[in-house]
Amino acid sequence: MIAALWKIFERLKGILSGRRSVQEPVQIPPVAQEQVTEEPPIQFITYPSSRSSFEKAGRLIMCPEGLAIYSDLDSRVFILLNEDIDAVLDGDKREIRLLAGNRRVVGKARLSASGKALNISIGAVYYTVPMRSVLAVLDGRNRKAAVFVGK
Repeated sequence: MIAALWKIFERLKGILSGRRSVQEPVQIPPVAQEQVTEEPPIQFITYPSSRSSFEKAGRLIMCPEGLAIYSDLDSRVFILLNEDIDAVLDGDKREIRLLAGNRRVVGKARLSASGKALNISIGAVYYTVPMRSVLAVLDGRNRKAAVFVGK
């Protein structure tokens, strides 16, 4: 089999280099009958795709005071303080404050009903961050996490 492939290769090499080779055609051995099996055609199932109802609207970063929330929709920077992070992860509601100035309370943070996301409401805007991303930031595996907002 290797010898037959080598002859084909040599013939192609001669043809591509411009030299016409007058060799007899290479015989390819026939496939054994028991190797040929009829397989049923593959059936593909297609599903209509649906767009996500969330779009990226900022990032969440660990800072010395807590989790800082940077929003593309708001020029202010918000923070969930270190002393409130454990309570939120346990299921309690805690306050979101402004990072700069007098640390005025501007919103609330809590776990989602399924526990798979951190939900943050600031004014009329409702942000969400996947819990796996929040935990990766808290553990130090990731530097930042994406913050999403509903469309």
